[in-house]
Amino acid sequence: IFVYLSIQAGIKKYFYISALFISVLMIFQYKTSSINSLVFLNENEKIEQQQRMRGYPKSLYRFANWLEQRKEAIIFYKIEDNFSEVVDPNLYFFANHPRERIGVVEYEKLPYVLLPFFVMGILFVKKSGHNILLLSVSPLIPLSLIGNSNPIGPFSLFPFLAAYVAIGLEPVFKNKKYFFAFILVFSLVFIQTISYATY
Repeated sequence: IFVYLSIQAGIKKYFYISALFISVLMIFQYKTSSINSLVFLNENEKIEQQQRMRGYPKSLYRFANWLEQRKEAIIFYKIEDNFSEVVDPNLYFFANHPRERIGVVEYEKLPYVLLPFFVMGILFVKKSGHNILLLSVSPLIPLSLIGNSNPIGPFSLFPFLAAYVAIGLEPVFKNKKYFFAFILVFSLVFIQTISYATY
C-alpha cells in the first residue's frame, strides 16, 4: 500500500516508509534464501561448461578457457543468470514456464491476465519520477548476487508487482464497461486456475 501511495501521491513520507519496508524484505530475502555460490559450479553447471568448451575449435582453446573457466567469467555468467531469472515475467505470471527449476514447486505469483496491466503500470510510473524506479530496482542487486533459491521466490519484488498492477488497473476501474469486462475475464481465469490446481 505504501509503495502504491508513494507512486500515486508522491509524498516523501510514503516513499521513506516504502524504502524501509523494502529494506526489511531484502534482509529476510537474504536470510531465507539458499545462497548460490558465484565462484563454484554445481554438477549441472560443470556439464554445461564442458559442453560449451567442446564447441570451441582447438585453435581457440586458450581463448575458450579465458572466456569460460576463469573465476571472473564464472562470476559474470552467474550474476547474469540470476538477474535474467528474477526479471523474467514468466516467473511471476506463468509459474516460470518454460524454465521450471528442479526441486522447486513453481506457482503463479499473479494471474497471467494481469501482465498487460503490470506493463501499463510501469509505463505510468515513468512519469512519476526516478526515485520510485530506483527503489523498484534496488532488490535486483542482492537478488542478482544471491540467486533465487527461495521457496517463496523473489518476494522482495512482490510489493512493486502489486503496486504496478494496481496502477495499470486504475483506468479499467474508472470505466464501467471495461470494469465488467475485466471482472468477466478475471473470473474465467480464476476458475481455470482453480481447476488446474484441483485436477
